[in-house]
Amino acid sequence: MARQAQPTRGISSDGAQIAQWFSSLPVCTRFLLEATGTLTLVSGLGLLPGYHLLLLWELVTKQFQIWRLVTTFLVTRLSINGFIYLVMLHRYSLAVEKEEFGGRTADYVWFLMVCMISMLGMSWITQTMLLANGLLLAIATLWSLHRAEQTVRFVFGITFPARYLPYALMALNLLLNQGVFPFASFYGWLSAQAYYYLSVDLPARGGLNYIPTPQFVYRIFGQVHRSDPRSTGIRMATLSNPVSQRPGGGHSWGQGRRLA
Repeated sequence: MARQAQPTRGISSDGAQIAQWFSSLPVCTRFLLEATGTLTLVSGLGLLPGYHLLLLWELVTKQFQIWRLVTTFLVTRLSINGFIYLVMLHRYSLAVEKEEFGGRTADYVWFLMVCMISMLGMSWITQTMLLANGLLLAIATLWSLHRAEQTVRFVFGITFPARYLPYALMALNLLLNQGVFPFASFYGWLSAQAYYYLSVDLPARGGLNYIPTPQFVYRIFGQVHRSDPRSTGIRMATLSNPVSQRPGGGHSWGQGRRLA
């Protein structure tokens, strides 16, 4: 009897480890993985028609099916490609949330919101119905912009500087879509580039941060907005300063004085 119980204990232990690992993820990455995995599984198994999750502007504007504005970012195909999507989403979102937005959940949520709103606006033109790849590209683009010279390993063992990662991902999507232009991915890349320029690059050159995180987002997450000189136009340090590269936050310590 004791021998028969061992496999059960092993399965329970594995399940507990998985649950512990998942609960240890930062809140935004955990939500994105849980929501995308659940909706993809439910729609892939036919428990909920995927049609109800796609972005159809006519139904949004005329029948007020506003949930489509969110679900379009949170569903992919139930396939090996969908599994790879979740792996990449975990990798890049986890890194960005822990490093670029470490301890600043509200700022990461604002970045996601800015990119999602931008992609929704652009999707109106082409009537793109599924924007999950765009969300992944936005996160991966921001990741690459902060690690431009870092070497990354892509499919088939190909290596190149991280700044080329978004273009490699778009090329891969183009290939997987059999030559159909990946509008969603392009929109994600464009929105992240715009966010980085307006919240990081431009302020670091002495300009204003034109898209600071609103106070209501800080209040939702119970965080206190830290004073950011970029929002008042005070000249920042150069881009080589890692503190000045963090969007939505940071602190300027001043030049200091030499000791006698």
